[in-house]
Amino acid sequence: DAAKKEGGLSISWTASVGGSYRPIIDDFEKAFGGIKVDLSSMNSGSLLVPKVLQEHAAGIYSYDLVFTSMRFGQNFIQNGALRPMRPLGIRPDVIEDGKWERGWEFGWVDKEKQYAYGFGMNVPLQWWMNTDLVKEGEIKSINDLLAPKFKGKIIFTDIRSGFTATQATALRLNLGEDFLKKLYQDQQPVYQRDNRLLTEAMVKGQYAIGTGVLVPVLEEFQKEGLGKNLKQFDIIEAASMNMAHQMFMLKGAPHPNATKLFINWLLTKEGQTSFAKATRENSRRNDVPDGDPVTKPKPGQKYLWLSGNLETTVLNDEVGRTADILAKLTG
Repeated sequence: DAAKKEGGLSISWTASVGGSYRPIIDDFEKAFGGIKVDLSSMNSGSLLVPKVLQEHAAGIYSYDLVFTSMRFGQNFIQNGALRPMRPLGIRPDVIEDGKWERGWEFGWVDKEKQYAYGFGMNVPLQWWMNTDLVKEGEIKSINDLLAPKFKGKIIFTDIRSGFTATQATALRLNLGEDFLKKLYQDQQPVYQRDNRLLTEAMVKGQYAIGTGVLVPVLEEFQKEGLGKNLKQFDIIEAASMNMAHQMFMLKGAPHPNATKLFINWLLTKEGQTSFAKATRENSRRNDVPDGDPVTKPKPGQKYLWLSGNLETTVLNDEVGRTADILAKLTG
């Protein structure tokens, strides 16, 4: 009732999946009539976080809830821009350990276990090839990407985004810093911040290999008979685990009750089912169908934790260090 009196909710969700978050919002609005959600998106937390902090410094509070990675979200904590979510009173049927992979508590990704909660679990950002340009069996290991024929024919997302920095971190820790130079500099790849444009470029055959292709966007092309030339492949040396989609409630949220309602709903089976269906990503909830079986962690496979609970991950130090290295290599 209190949420309906507020009448609205403002959310910003990063990660560049086009319009695929909207169905989640639609399901929420259907479940709770009278609450209109204003949804905006940005390609990266590197754009969202400075915008929010600048607004807060000017006394402007535009958003209630934001979704980004802890790598960027930790700046909210450092600047005192967040309201703790743990005291909001999460539903008893949500916080049962058995309903979540690695338990409910594992989702708190900040050291205080108050401000940021992650509910996705994926083997992130699979590599893609254009089969018109890459022959079957031509890529058997990461070293095959260093072939002269692929120079200038590889496309990555912006080096600061998780699509590039996380995989590059796994490669650096497994193969050494010199390998980053060989792939991310010497092979003269192209960097693109807009994942929709990246996906389109791969479909059109402008590049042979890429990361950051978005399945929902690719499916739009496939409905038009295009994009069937793209195929995913694995790079063992880059195998990593990612707890995607971490949420942060902002201090000064203009719709605190609607925000509380949305958080509680999103973490239910119904909310997470909506999330997995819309984004084609996997929820940590054990009672939710896979959003994408391809990116679901495989039993027995060793993964490098690149985001998630900061006590069990190399996220804070290593991904940032990798991004700094890539920045120097690429200028």
